[in-house]
Amino acid sequence: MVYWAAFFLVLIVGFAIELLMGRRWGRFVGVTIIAVFLFGSVIGIDYYFRTMDREVWSGTVTGWEHKEEWDEWIPGKEECTTDSNGRKNCTKERGHWEHHEAKNKIKTSDDGWISVSESLDRKTRFNDRYPNTTTELSKHFPLGTPSASKHTYTNKVKGSYSLFKHSEIDPKDYPDLPSYPGYVTNYIKVDRIVGHVPNQDNALDVLAAWNSKLNKDVPDPDQPGKTKSWKQVNLIFVNVGVDKPKEYGYALQDNWQNGNKNDFIVSFSPAPDGTMKWAYAFSWSEVDILKLEVQDIWGSRA
Repeated sequence: MVYWAAFFLVLIVGFAIELLMGRRWGRFVGVTIIAVFLFGSVIGIDYYFRTMDREVWSGTVTGWEHKEEWDEWIPGKEECTTDSNGRKNCTKERGHWEHHEAKNKIKTSDDGWISVSESLDRKTRFNDRYPNTTTELSKHFPLGTPSASKHTYTNKVKGSYSLFKHSEIDPKDYPDLPSYPGYVTNYIKVDRIVGHVPNQDNALDVLAAWNSKLNKDVPDPDQPGKTKSWKQVNLIFVNVGVDKPKEYGYALQDNWQNGNKNDFIVSFSPAPDGTMKWAYAFSWSEVDILKLEVQDIWGSRA
């Protein structure tokens, strides 16, 4: 459809140029150049948005960098101009001190160097007075702290909606479906538990640690002495509500269509007595064995 729109856009522009210009060869050259530019631009923009995808990567804090504040002396300089009569006029700018604020950075295995201006718990603001050393900075971001970050990439084989949609399910028939957790907070944290679970803050920390463990670097057999992360996976748990039918899991999958392509989502509904009623795992991968194994494990605990 978008290519037909581009075609008709070219025609409209061509007719406009026809009316504004005379019958000259320049008109044909102009129409050709504009047509190629417009058509190519529309195709390029369409390709970008159709193939642009995103992932949440996991890693750990691996380093820190603190640079103390400093004052830099900027020397004065003289600028001269000459008028039409040959007279020379000069102005001299005085030298001055320029203050540079302290800089603090942390390094994560998933996103490299990140500038930080406050502690992870947001209780301590960083300024020229604190921290004063890399050691002081490291106390707020301990080595190995789980981290997360969002990344975009070109996905040339982006799954079509029809491949994963449940034709008998309409998400509008299932109220209170949760929204997709697509944000990163506190520089390196992401909410991967949707809905209420007991001891949620502790559960979030545990799940973050497992995501980092699943995505840790391992020895690269192709490059001895080096490591690599084979594939990033973003594990998310979703409590759709107490005593809900399993169709809520199917509706959630349809409602979250085109989520992060490396997501692995475990939706579930607890029974009123606290046991697990059902679990439904899904992702936008065509490999089903892991989803079935996870559902079997959770189902055995029901």
